[in-house]
Amino acid sequence: MQHRGFIAIVFVIGCATGSVASQLVVPKARAGTTAVRWEYYCGRVAAGTLTTELNKAGEQAWELMTIAPATHTRAFGGDFEVDAFAFCAKRALP
Repeated sequence: MQHRGFIAIVFVIGCATGSVASQLVVPKARAGTTAVRWEYYCGRVAAGTLTTELNKAGEQAWELMTIAPATHTRAFGGDFEVDAFAFCAKRALP
C-alpha cells in the first residue's frame, strides 16, 4: 500500500513540474517572415594591402566570411611568407 502512495506522489509532482516547465521554455527567435537573401563576393588581395582592402569592402557593407593564404614563398630558413590572401564576403540584398 505504501508503494502505491509513493507512486501517486511522484505522479502528482511530475504533473506539476510539467506544467511549470512548459511556461519556462524560451520560444524560438523570429526575425521576420522572410529569410535574408545574401550576395557573395570572393577575391584575392596582396598581403601588404590586406587591411586597406578589407576596410574598403566593409565600408560597402561586405562582411568577411573566410580568409586563407592564397600564395606563399619559401623564405630563408624554410619558413613560408604569405604573398596574397583569398577571401570571401557576403552582404544582405536589399
